[in-house]
Amino acid sequence: MGGLTPAELAGGPPLDVAVIGGGINGAAIARAAAAHGLRAALFEASDYGFGTTWRSTKLIHGGLRYLEHGDVGLVFESLRERAWLLATRPYLVRPQRFLLPVLPWTRRPAWQLRMGLATYDLLALYRGVPGHRRLSDARLRELAPYLPAEARGGFSFFDARVIAPERLTWELVREARQLGAVCFNHCPVVAIEAPGGSVEAVVVEQSGQRVRVPARAVVNAAGPWVDAVNRLGDLPPPELLGVTRGSHIVVELDGDPGHDAVFSTAKSDGRVFFAVPQDDLLLIGTTDDRYDGDPGAVQPTAEDIAYLLEEGRALLPGLDIRKERVRYAYAGLRPLQKVAGGPEAAITRRHAVIDHGKLGGARGMYSVVGGKLSTFRPLANDVIERLLGRKAARWEAAAPAGWREQLLGLGFDHPLRRHLRRYGAEAPRAAELGRDLLCPHAPGLEGEVQFAARFEQAATVGDALLRRTGIGWAKCRGLCCHQRAAELMGEELGWDAAERQRQAAAYEAEVAYHLPVEGTIDRHAPGPG
Repeated sequence: MGGLTPAELAGGPPLDVAVIGGGINGAAIARAAAAHGLRAALFEASDYGFGTTWRSTKLIHGGLRYLEHGDVGLVFESLRERAWLLATRPYLVRPQRFLLPVLPWTRRPAWQLRMGLATYDLLALYRGVPGHRRLSDARLRELAPYLPAEARGGFSFFDARVIAPERLTWELVREARQLGAVCFNHCPVVAIEAPGGSVEAVVVEQSGQRVRVPARAVVNAAGPWVDAVNRLGDLPPPELLGVTRGSHIVVELDGDPGHDAVFSTAKSDGRVFFAVPQDDLLLIGTTDDRYDGDPGAVQPTAEDIAYLLEEGRALLPGLDIRKERVRYAYAGLRPLQKVAGGPEAAITRRHAVIDHGKLGGARGMYSVVGGKLSTFRPLANDVIERLLGRKAARWEAAAPAGWREQLLGLGFDHPLRRHLRRYGAEAPRAAELGRDLLCPHAPGLEGEVQFAARFEQAATVGDALLRRTGIGWAKCRGLCCHQRAAELMGEELGWDAAERQRQAAAYEAEVAYHLPVEGTIDRHAPGPG
């Protein structure tokens, strides 16, 4: 079924399930559904991973801070999934050491931090990463001389980082297709039909044409757009979301940012605060503010940037963090469960699967809210169990054999090997299409763009540079090579000269909006509401 078009689906038997939303959770649900033999299709309005997945802090963490709120079950689940990802996707998910300094504004005394970290290690069952360590003043200063002079020792502990969450999403889409699901990006659902109180069909739009696709069930995994998608149905939907905005800045330093990340609390308000190396840049975040606006209009605000700069300077005074060093900022939305009042950080990150039929809505309609980047597998299994009425089968996976050797065999230098590892065993296939460098600021190849267009459903320059190759995350935001990328994609997709120019201009607009540079944020950012 994997190669069918929406029109061909319309003329066939009903889908067992139509999944709406191609983020990490929607992709995982489509994969799990296909693995269980269901006739499944995935519909994504933009590109795979475009929403929350693409704009996260890129951490695969167990949720150390969730211990503060007593959510031991979520921490255990997250740590189990962290170990699974480290074992099965080692080319994408890597151990990440964090330094946790003890500062005058640290929320907890050192003995409580030590107890929390010991509990964290215990819940992880010591799988996948080393345990925490106490750091003396001298050792902390040796590892991180850029920290404040007020630091009185601290701790090191390990979590994990995903190199490219958008590629992890793509891998799930690819596996779903291999298992028989049909997956469409740039194909929004515009209506959900349930005229008799039960789901009968979804109406999708592709290339300006609307097609009615019959389906027995619909799973709404649209992230921040869950409530908006539910309004496309025939029955009044419940309001499910309590959305918060998380903003980040990406900073260029004088030298290499090193390998260690820093985990702390913000000096001004006690929020959890990260500084994480991102190749030769430093990612600083994040904010956590309620957001009531259009999910498609989310941007970092001037206030977000000022807050992150101020806290970055307080935490990392030796790195000379200032606005002139900000290469871009971005913001994403957390599609959390709706709660009344309370601090944003206390809203649970647990997922919930809502059966609309049990709430007086359409039978066969389900919505997914909450969840974390790292817990897509149990979330997907939960959905499958609702659909099938029985326990989901074990989700098996293994790391591809020989991917390291294949990567070394390409003969590239270390920066390019580091970049190409995101492809795992697919790296040789991408490289063989073109070994010329695409961008002077990012170690990416021209062949990657062709590979994205030919084999990975990339339909725009943004799809290729931002959500397949990762070249758009460099300090130049891909604006040194987007014209060439449009030429390469045009050769693959049959674009004429006018379409290539249109695609290049669309990319410029996309990065100007979603990855704004310092000095343009005041003009663009609408803020919540």
